[in-house]
Amino acid sequence: MNSLPSKRVFHAIRCGGRWHCALAVGLVLVLGCRSYRDIPQTIGNNTDSIDSLMQQVDAGPPPSEPVEWTAQPMTLRSPEDFENAQYRELSLQQAIETALGNAQVLRDLGATVLRSPSLVTTTEALGLVQTDPQASIEAALSAYDAQVYGFGKWQNNDRRFNNRFFGGGSTAFKQDTHDYVLQLSKRTATGAQFALRSVTDYDANNATGNLFPSAWQSQLHAEMRQPLMQGGGLTFNRIAGPAAQPGVYNGILIAKVNSDITAAKFRSQTRDFVSNVINAYWDLYFAYRDLDAKAAALERSRETWESYQAQKTSSRKSGAAEALAREQYYRFKSELQDAIAGKLTQRTQVNQSSTGGTFAGIGGVQAAERRLRLLIGFPLSDGTLIRPSDEPNEAPLVFDWDSISAEAIQLRSELQQQRLTVKRREMELLAAKNFLMPSLDLVSIYRLRGLDQNLAGNDSALEEVGTFDYQEYEASLELRLPVGFRQGHAAVRHARFQISREKAILQEQERQILHDLMSVVADVDRAYAQMQTNMNRYIAASEALEVLQANRHAGLPVNLEQLLDSQRRISEAQSRYFLSLAEYTVASKNVQFEKGTLLQMANMVIADLP
Repeated sequence: MNSLPSKRVFHAIRCGGRWHCALAVGLVLVLGCRSYRDIPQTIGNNTDSIDSLMQQVDAGPPPSEPVEWTAQPMTLRSPEDFENAQYRELSLQQAIETALGNAQVLRDLGATVLRSPSLVTTTEALGLVQTDPQASIEAALSAYDAQVYGFGKWQNNDRRFNNRFFGGGSTAFKQDTHDYVLQLSKRTATGAQFALRSVTDYDANNATGNLFPSAWQSQLHAEMRQPLMQGGGLTFNRIAGPAAQPGVYNGILIAKVNSDITAAKFRSQTRDFVSNVINAYWDLYFAYRDLDAKAAALERSRETWESYQAQKTSSRKSGAAEALAREQYYRFKSELQDAIAGKLTQRTQVNQSSTGGTFAGIGGVQAAERRLRLLIGFPLSDGTLIRPSDEPNEAPLVFDWDSISAEAIQLRSELQQQRLTVKRREMELLAAKNFLMPSLDLVSIYRLRGLDQNLAGNDSALEEVGTFDYQEYEASLELRLPVGFRQGHAAVRHARFQISREKAILQEQERQILHDLMSVVADVDRAYAQMQTNMNRYIAASEALEVLQANRHAGLPVNLEQLLDSQRRISEAQSRYFLSLAEYTVASKNVQFEKGTLLQMANMVIADLP
């Protein structure tokens, strides 16, 4: 005879279901809602946010206002314009501090931000690496976070059997079942997995051999799985992380090394940025000095032209002399115009982190001033002109080769990155050797059981669990052994080749850096010698012109070609002197660049935190 579950059974179903559902909902609210609150997007399928974004995408690039409204560019064409201009005196240290204070993007002068924006370095570089959800330290640590798992299933069976044996003593079988699983699991640094599991099932059926018409069975499991060979141990798990594959290692130590490599790379990119700011500063310094030389030359040529023009008017000289003096005047005026405005040509800048930049020596105050403004983050135009207040160092510099070469090998960011890469490859070799062992896991489970027609309270399944009357234990060993270990041997050989490659690159990098350091030290000596030579040349040209002008004012005959040539010579010698002075300053900076102490020279310290 078929029988339906009693009211007591349905009450037990409702109570047990509510208890487990409430527990599951509570865990979801506690563990999940702090991180994610937008339930309407998941359950309610609310698409308002993405629809608004796609409307902007479909409509094309939305118009945006410029970051800053700038004043009209200044147009200065004569020395008088410069005399009436407003200046902002700026020291080199102030320029560097301003640049770093305004440098959310580490700017360069090659318009990389337009050509390849993905390659541009920003101040978020360290933060991006340290918060990468796949490769960061936090991502590696997340593999060891405790995991909560919940499962619930409700089932109703109503069937007929041709044999009473299969129907539990009846040819018609009716059944209501509930199954609930709640588990808390955790991985450990040794590769072990621990789990605490509650398994509860409810069964109400019309089988004639039942002890109770409906019954709750509750189990508490404590499970442990410990790898004894492959996948086990602190060394492997710290390097490769759990569930690693040959050649794919994402452990905590690998993530830490990758973060340190990024920090070293950020320091080198910041060094390049500071170097470019220094280059731009001395570019502008030379532009002002070159302008002074051109302005003085123009004034001298104007006086000479006016003198010969007056002689031509009085018919005391031929027109050829006046024309030659006039031609030189306009020649110097043309050079002065270029010295004021400048041309859009390549300036002194870092050469892809390989050198600190050789001084270009191209004049043009306004072009150099705009370039410096761009780098340090000043408004592109504000009605004033930046003017360097520092003077270059003219004192001779002598470097101790043993000291600076040791500094270069120790402090260069590129070498620090490569040394970290070598250590990462060595860690990968240690992890690869782990795959030459078979997989042997020890699995152990301990259970407590309870059975009764009620789940909780007196005479219940949970009360019976608490009595510890029904205990079970099982242990097992699982072995997986790839015959030949082909993939493991390939991983080890590959890791050794990687180490050999990275060490060879490191050795060649050290050789290249010492070569570059030797070159810039020699360039410092060359630039200093050139500075002394050009200073003597400038003094000689000045004395020659003074003699010719004194003879001319005294009424003595002066060769016009010689006078005009002397004016050209003193203008060129004056520019060359300041050019060699700026070259000497930039070369001295490049020594700091090559030996890795440029940031220290600029009083900068970069923390490894974002």
